[in-house]
Amino acid sequence: MKEKKKNMSIKEMWHYILFQTKGYGTMKAAIVFGALTAAAVPYVNSMFYAGILDHLVLADYDRAVRIVMWMVCVVLALKLTAKGCERIVNHYCEPCAYEIKKRTAQKAFSMEYEMIDWKEALMKFRRVRAGEIGMGGVNRQLWEIYAFFQELVGIGFACGFVLVLFARTDSTKEDMTVSLLLSVLMILVFAAVMILSDYFAKKEGAFRVETELKNEHVNTLSFYLLNLINKETYVKDIRLFGLEDYLYQKTENFRTVGRMYTECSCYSGKCRAVPAFAAQIFAAVTYICIAAKAIAGSITIGEVTMYAGAVITMVAGAQRLLSKYQDINYMNEYLNTYEEFITRPNMHYDGTLPIEKRDDNEYLLELSHVSFRYPETTQDILKDVSMTFHIGEKLALVGMNGAGKTTLIKLLCRLYEPTEGEIRLNGINIEKYDYEEYVKIFSVVFQDFHLYDFPLDENVASGEQVDGERLQHALDLAGIWERVQELPQKQRTLLGHENGQGVLLSGGEAQKTAIARALYKDAPFIIMDEPTAALDPLAEAEIYENFNALIQNKTAIYISHRMSSCKFCDRIVVLGEGRILEEGSHEALLANKGTYYELYSAQEAYYKK
Repeated sequence: MKEKKKNMSIKEMWHYILFQTKGYGTMKAAIVFGALTAAAVPYVNSMFYAGILDHLVLADYDRAVRIVMWMVCVVLALKLTAKGCERIVNHYCEPCAYEIKKRTAQKAFSMEYEMIDWKEALMKFRRVRAGEIGMGGVNRQLWEIYAFFQELVGIGFACGFVLVLFARTDSTKEDMTVSLLLSVLMILVFAAVMILSDYFAKKEGAFRVETELKNEHVNTLSFYLLNLINKETYVKDIRLFGLEDYLYQKTENFRTVGRMYTECSCYSGKCRAVPAFAAQIFAAVTYICIAAKAIAGSITIGEVTMYAGAVITMVAGAQRLLSKYQDINYMNEYLNTYEEFITRPNMHYDGTLPIEKRDDNEYLLELSHVSFRYPETTQDILKDVSMTFHIGEKLALVGMNGAGKTTLIKLLCRLYEPTEGEIRLNGINIEKYDYEEYVKIFSVVFQDFHLYDFPLDENVASGEQVDGERLQHALDLAGIWERVQELPQKQRTLLGHENGQGVLLSGGEAQKTAIARALYKDAPFIIMDEPTAALDPLAEAEIYENFNALIQNKTAIYISHRMSSCKFCDRIVVLGEGRILEEGSHEALLANKGTYYELYSAQEAYYKK
């Protein structure tokens, strides 16, 4: 059962603002001055109105006119300051939201990769993203907290007026007794109004949460559909399979949102009706109490309007405050998951040993009784694996889906950390090496590689600093240099359409470019996870024929589901259910007639048909 997060305190709200607006000092000042000036306007108006009315009653028109002029100047200054602060807060809310996204990316680069790659964690983050779509994200949370502080300061001003009202002494003992009784009654009614408002605000908030939870799926679906419809890569399937009506029918779910929110609005109206009625009762009691003070001579006619307005404003402000408090806590329930993500500890990779620079690529990797499972799970993905990657060896990892091949590669690259056992480089546990230096010894082409919508040469060089001669050599080895020369801007050609009108590479061209990126890095270990999956047979054969030239004297680790492509490897390791089932050369494994033989024979039979 999900643990319910406690509501945010005022102190926590302030710390939340300080955290989210880190680096935006102007915004913090704007929140403070904006809350003070905006909350002060109605009470300053009331004070001036009281003075104007009292002088009009006394026929002191000149003084009344001067007070009017002062009121215009003071209120105008307050409103301009409040509006300016509001614009500053509004201006910085969006950058703060982008800053949070930037911090999230920075955290993703520095935290344990298994938390990002863990299915349960991904589901949690996706759910939060769906909720954020409905609630407006960090920028709306900041704006709501700003409005909350405005209401809070306004209530503070009102309380000051009420205390002054109670402190005003009546002329006679009888008047004092009546005024005291009415004051006590006003306090009791005010307490009842607040209790009712809090009770119904919680009911309204709970119903709203329920409505938003029902809407989560629609938010997720709408986000997905908009992305799908706007992606040119989906157009062929949509047209050829006649998916237009099917996708349109999916949008019918959006109509249920209107009905849900109509019901929510009706329920909100009912919840607010009782506190509103109670507030009117309180207003009546307030006017009676103030009238009694006026009859007793404790306050002037002008002060009657001032105090009455202050008390009523206080009640309305308190009700708005409770409503915003529920909104803030609801949004915080979603955004808290992002906060937990951002404030997670960074990688515990505290190794400091440098990697020995060797021209002969004499780097020996060993796995010793390595097991791995995801955090907070009990099922091992890899179980007690021990093996050695010999220097300069071409090694193939094969096995069924889910056998643990890619997991093993991620462990080697320190994207994952072993749950048990250790991995050693030249006899030293890899955790003792400096992380940034360690990952430099690997060039990897994952099956789900990504090219970015930047110039092709920057994609290959992984940055803006490009060595032209090295770039050409890598593209030539990957078999794509001639094709690159046919592109509009050659190696400077922009890829994709998200960053301008670039070129869309075919699947095979993109895969060759990814291989070129691995070769450009020129690391002593080359890892290829299904590197020829998108290539045509001739291009695939070309890669295999030139494989020795591609890797030169480096250690190569090759993952493939095509058993025939493993023939050129020195050693083949067969994985199954997280364990090493068998290993040896292609010929030895066929002669052994084990798992590899079964896999190879099944594919061989298919090609002979």
